[in-house]
Amino acid sequence: MALSLTAEQKKILQILKIDEQYIIPEYQRPYSWEYDHCLQLYNDLVEVYRTNKDDDYNEDYFIGNIIIAKSEKDEYELDVVDGQQRLTTLFLMVKVLSLFTEHKVYKSDLEKIIGSISRVSGEYEYRIKTTVFESDDATDFEKVLKYQKEQFEEVFNRCKNKNNEIDEKKCLTRFEKNIMFFYSWFRYLYEKENGLDKFIKFFLEKVYLLPIELRGKTRDDANEKALVIFETINDRGKDLEDADIFKAKLYKRARKIQEEKIFIDLWRNFKSSCEDLKIDIDDIFRYYTHIVRGERGITSSEINLREFFTTKEYSPFNLKKYRDVMDDLFEIISILEFISQEKQQETRLAKWLQLIEIYTNQYPKNALIVYMYVNKDRDEEKLSSFLEKIVRYSYYHGSTTRIKTEIYNIIKQVSHNEEINNYYQKNIEIEYFDYLGNLKKGYALLSEYSNRELAYSKYYIDKLIALKDNKILSWDEEKLENFVSSLGNFIVSESPTKKNIPLEKKLDYYNLSIKLNYDNFIQRDKKMKEKLVNFFKGNVYA
Repeated sequence: MALSLTAEQKKILQILKIDEQYIIPEYQRPYSWEYDHCLQLYNDLVEVYRTNKDDDYNEDYFIGNIIIAKSEKDEYELDVVDGQQRLTTLFLMVKVLSLFTEHKVYKSDLEKIIGSISRVSGEYEYRIKTTVFESDDATDFEKVLKYQKEQFEEVFNRCKNKNNEIDEKKCLTRFEKNIMFFYSWFRYLYEKENGLDKFIKFFLEKVYLLPIELRGKTRDDANEKALVIFETINDRGKDLEDADIFKAKLYKRARKIQEEKIFIDLWRNFKSSCEDLKIDIDDIFRYYTHIVRGERGITSSEINLREFFTTKEYSPFNLKKYRDVMDDLFEIISILEFISQEKQQETRLAKWLQLIEIYTNQYPKNALIVYMYVNKDRDEEKLSSFLEKIVRYSYYHGSTTRIKTEIYNIIKQVSHNEEINNYYQKNIEIEYFDYLGNLKKGYALLSEYSNRELAYSKYYIDKLIALKDNKILSWDEEKLENFVSSLGNFIVSESPTKKNIPLEKKLDYYNLSIKLNYDNFIQRDKKMKEKLVNFFKGNVYA
């Protein structure tokens, strides 16, 4: 694909005072700049302005680049593929600055930037339009662009605090917050500088952007070329979520078959489900990679998430219809919802799910997701049996990423309906658990569940003894430190933890009849470790 690309640094006036309209495409993220972003932009501009105003602004100021897609078919519409946050914020600044000048040329420039009569429709339109489908940005943005000076004062009085500063909590939308920040700041600067005409001149003529424009015969062609540049730039350090790239690609495929609205509804539901589960969209795609890797028998090291989905020939984006990809993503959501609900039940299965959740990395859970994706029947006995094996393997090797190689192999076996190893450890001894690493709580839960048929619907893990308890115990320092770091010092209970209560009361609270001598506590530690030994040997486990 040949790229028809132009890139030339231009002043704000050249970029914004144009006949075309900037379009924020449907697939983009909602506007999200916050106070700190706006303040930094404002401070940077004012600092450069003040430094150079006595030298007739000889120094230019560059504030970044934007990537634009322009089609021959819709030549008066410019799709903003990257830089929409910065560009939208500049329009908010322009709107505010238009209120603080009576200079005929500057006021005319600023008002023409905000909007003008369209060459296409013959009606007034704003120079920038957002069509983002994940929020009410279109309505909220247009509302603040319509504000007149009287409305700014009304909103300022509504949103200010006793120090005449904008209180974000009193503002109705993100756009209102940010435009009122700029209004309050420029209001102050106007009074201090006895006008803003010099600043406006600097802003329009000495502040520069680099628009990178990609052209194509059609909108899709232009956007595809722009996305290539977009991905390349963002692969080199810019902070962009992979999900934004994936959303754009799926949206483009839906648009090719005139199913934009269907995709928009699907994506909104998908995003809402992720929010309900308190999980990042990128994490869903990461689980998806393991499903694909398992199907294709890939057991090598993982690669970058974006590279996996956008460059590999086996990417679902290349092999499946967009609806099939969305079905897969919703299936992963369904699995996670099942896990979230089931792990809070008093069932045998919940024990294993809790042990997977408390483990210190995601590799065992990756295998669980793939197993449940492949085996859709949710058979409790089979799922419990599988999880027991995964727990045995993972917990035997401790808190380490070294387990990933075997987990990759397990995922491959599961994907091809092969039976996996039981991972019994016949030669394990009690001393194996003298050092527990980061899995102390996991081992404590595993030991607790070794003689319980069903899980606690909610469990708590507490420590029995702290170093400060030596005043009561009178053990020598070495014995105290030895037990405090041991498995026996942990207790799992349905009762909420009790902090800062005397040791005797804590033992009563947990119904533990232990005399306060070292041997009794060490015996408790030994019994808990013996339960673990039996589990790993495959002898006893309820």
